[in-house]
Amino acid sequence: MSADLSRLTAIVHTNGRQQSVARLIHSVAWLYPQLKVLVADDSRQPQPVAGAEPVKMPLDSGVSACRNALLARLRTPYFLLLEDNLELNRGSHVEKLLEAVAGGLCDIAAGDMMRCRRRFGLFTKREADPGHATVEVTAEAVQVTAGSRPGVGGVQGCDVAHNFFVARTDKVRAMGGWDPQLLVDERLEFFVRARRFGVKVGVCPAAVAWRWQDGAAAKNVRDFSALAVTKMGVSRLVDANGRIIEASGVQTRAA
Repeated sequence: MSADLSRLTAIVHTNGRQQSVARLIHSVAWLYPQLKVLVADDSRQPQPVAGAEPVKMPLDSGVSACRNALLARLRTPYFLLLEDNLELNRGSHVEKLLEAVAGGLCDIAAGDMMRCRRRFGLFTKREADPGHATVEVTAEAVQVTAGSRPGVGGVQGCDVAHNFFVARTDKVRAMGGWDPQLLVDERLEFFVRARRFGVKVGVCPAAVAWRWQDGAAAKNVRDFSALAVTKMGVSRLVDANGRIIEASGVQTRAA
């Protein structure tokens, strides 16, 4: 491993999902014992997680405010963003993501994901969980198209990626981090704004994290997607599945 992980800090937001975040931190400690991890928990009764440094947050601050608090605490030039229902494995290759950013190939280098679910307690089903995409922005709309552009050095170009990435701390700070009004549904707005700030995003298909689908990481029922579109400064967004999200509300119809 040629990447210097002392220049990298992992950041994680959680909301009382102790089992999930403990699984993630255990996987980080197993693969990258030298990597420092900061965890912001905005649940009612946050619990310490072995192997991570806690960052106190007000109740229900939201994912964006928590990530901004973590961003403010960083003392390293690069950071690794992780969601609390992820698990790293031997194929996650965080060092390759760091090498891509430190080497100047991009400002944000993301990996791919595999959805994981235990079946009958006997085996684990894993399937691809595509997340990277390109974006076309007009005066009225943002069009998201699944896929990537050709790249170099094992890094393909894209505009949107999974929340499993290594980024330059200064670049993300300069664009303002995440919008604190978006308690959830922050990802697309973050990447569209990054594009406007000239932040270069890439995806490294050789780096893969596992995303667990279980009760500890249940889908959040709050919907901030319409507000996110408003924040983008357009009237509608067409996502990679053809769903149209209006700035004034959410509709699900074919594009």
